Amino acid sequence: MNIDLKKEIEDVSTSYDLLEDGLNNLENKIWQEYIPDISKKGQLNEIKKTIEFVEKIENNKSEVLKLKNLYNEIVVDDSDEEREECEEENERDIKDVVDRTTWSKQNDSIRIVTTRPDNSSTYPNVIPISIFNEIVKTIVDQFCRYNKEYIKTSTISSLMNDKIISETNYKKSPKTVVYTVIKVLIKENILQNKENYKRMYILNKSRDYILNWIENI
Repeated sequence: MNIDLKKEIEDVSTSYDLLEDGLNNLENKIWQEYIPDISKKGQLNEIKKTIEFVEKIENNKSEVLKLKNLYNEIVVDDSDEEREECEEENERDIKDVVDRTTWSKQNDSIRIVTTRPDNSSTYPNVIPISIFNEIVKTIVDQFCRYNKEYIKTSTISSLMNDKIISETNYKKSPKTVVYTVIKVLIKENILQNKENYKRMYILNKSRDYILNWIENI
C-alpha cells in the first residue's frame, strides 16, 4: 500500500473503531442507566420499545464489524509489520500476549520481543526511547488532561502517526509501534484491558507514577 495514503487509511480505520465504540457506549448507557430509570417509573411499554431498539443496535454492530473486517482485508499488507498489527484484532486474550512478551532497554532504544503462541519463533520490535516515552505521555494525557475513561490503539496511533513515520523505521505500520508499547504498559500494570471489551485499555497507575517510571527506564 502506498505510504502516502497511510494516514488516510488509518483515519478510516479509526472511524470504524469510533463508530464501534459509540454503539457500545450507547448500548451500555441504555442497559445501565435508561432501562433502570424507566423501570422504576413503571413505563412497561417504553421498556419494550427500548429493548427492541437495543436489538437493532446489536444488528447494526454486527454489520459495522463485517464492514470493518472487509475494509481491513482490503488495505492490509502481507508484511510482518501488518500481520502483527492485526494481532490485536484477532487476539482473544491480551494477557496471554503480554505473558509471551519481554522488554528491555538497549542503548537509546526499547527492545520488545513477543513469542508466537506455538513457540515457533519470536518477533522483536525496536523503538527509539524518545518515541516510546512520547507514546506513553500521549496515553497519559488522554486520561489526565482529556479525562478519557479508556484509550484505544487506533486513537493513539492517529495522534502519533506522523511522528512515528518520520522518526522510526515503521513507515508502513505506525499502529504496530503503539500496540507494542501498550503491551509493555500492560505488563508493567500501568494499563489493563477494559473488562468485556477488546482493544480498550484503562489506566491503572497515577500520572506521577508513570512519568517517574519512564524517567527511570
